[in-house]
Amino acid sequence: MSVDGQSKYKEKVEGRKTMNKETKKQRRQKRKPTLTESIVLVLLIVAVAASFTLLGLKSVLMMVTITILAVIMGLICGYSWKEMSAAGEEKVRKSASVMMLLLVIGMMLAAFMYSGTLPMVLYYGIKLVNPSWLALSGFLLCSVFSLATGTSNGSASTAGFAIMSIAAAMGDAVNFGLVAGACYAGSMLGDKMSPLSDTTILASMITENDIFDHIRHMSKTVGPAALITIIIYVIYGAMNHGATTSVDGTAALLSALETLYSFNIILLLPFVVIIYGAITKKDTNIVILLAALLAVLLGFFYQGLPLANGINAMHSGFNAQIILDMHPEIDAEAISASGVLTLLNRGGISAMVDAFIITFICMYFAGILEYIGLMDVLVHRVFGFVKGTGSLIVVSGIICILLAGTAGSTAVILIGGPMLLQKYKEMGLHTLNLSRTLEDFGTGSTGFYPWTSSGILYASVLGASNLTFLRYSFFSWLVWAFAIFYGFTGLCIKKAAPETQITEVKA
Repeated sequence: MSVDGQSKYKEKVEGRKTMNKETKKQRRQKRKPTLTESIVLVLLIVAVAASFTLLGLKSVLMMVTITILAVIMGLICGYSWKEMSAAGEEKVRKSASVMMLLLVIGMMLAAFMYSGTLPMVLYYGIKLVNPSWLALSGFLLCSVFSLATGTSNGSASTAGFAIMSIAAAMGDAVNFGLVAGACYAGSMLGDKMSPLSDTTILASMITENDIFDHIRHMSKTVGPAALITIIIYVIYGAMNHGATTSVDGTAALLSALETLYSFNIILLLPFVVIIYGAITKKDTNIVILLAALLAVLLGFFYQGLPLANGINAMHSGFNAQIILDMHPEIDAEAISASGVLTLLNRGGISAMVDAFIITFICMYFAGILEYIGLMDVLVHRVFGFVKGTGSLIVVSGIICILLAGTAGSTAVILIGGPMLLQKYKEMGLHTLNLSRTLEDFGTGSTGFYPWTSSGILYASVLGASNLTFLRYSFFSWLVWAFAIFYGFTGLCIKKAAPETQITEVKA
């Protein structure tokens, strides 16, 4: 072959290689999922979640399956596994503090059992609270705690956990699901209304409003919803008051607690540490860890328990057998028959391992969904259904609830706020309406999803399923109902100043 022929041949080969590379690039061109693809993926995720729940399969495997579905969709849309993996890892990194919170809560629960802090709350709670009014007590106590501290996680993990322990001790005398829903709802109330709450602060900042203006506007949905919720619990308590004025079997339980522990107001010091840390906005993980360490010291110095057992309990969980071993004079059979061991033997890092793993996978899954742009497709599509203020509130609510299930309550505000802000201005609405909507539908919705970090946390500390929260959180349903009602009637809807509307139109 001549030199010219060889040159032409090489050029042809190189040309083919270039074409192949360009073809591969075209095939690998990244795009967002189509609307059909997005809907199919959402339906598949719902179907998998429902199937695993109905069949009683492990949540860890459910989240692995759902994550695989998201990865397949990403590959179809031209994203590489390496890119999606990096997005998932980044989401996990940003959620590290939340994941760590699960572990320190496990340590705290074990330490509080070891010291007698929670057993004392349980003891006096059973003596003072009538089972008929336990749901009302749970709602009010968790509301006050979350309002004072601005943390729904802290409220559910302390006040909520104490109330649920009392509910478990009372057995069939109370509606366990109703009480769990009441504690959940009460924790959410403060998260919406407290000036110390991070979501409340963010909602006002993103929409460029004063935080107290935002809280006043929020009170128009949260206030009546809370009032009606209290009325529901009062009616329920009044209807059941005559049936159960005392709790069968609690006498033995109270006797067992008195035998195992010495009670003194000093045992409440760990709660004081938590409340102080929440009010002063200290790091939650450090505050809870300090409270746990203080509880261990109380168990050692006041209860006289071995220090090594208290430290080990924070890892492996508390076991009341250590008290029985130290006091052979105690009737172990009577203690066991009282059912108190079921309440006391809990906590520790090891008890939170499953929740930690699920949270890790959930965050990985959420990172992939955000990266491939699934939510963007669904959100922009639903804007086509907006015809007035009422439909805007409904669409905004749907977007917030979807974001809450995929990215968390903070993301509802950080992503949903900027996404919806311009639409509210275009329709001549004050941005206070948006800040309220973000909290009405976003704050608290994450607990209804079993795959979110909040959902896992609340299910762990309150001892109930996420569907139970959804079913019995009357407060959340009522907040949504008032928000939609105001949207369609125009009541409690603040209009933007005329000059603002003109500026927006000109722009």
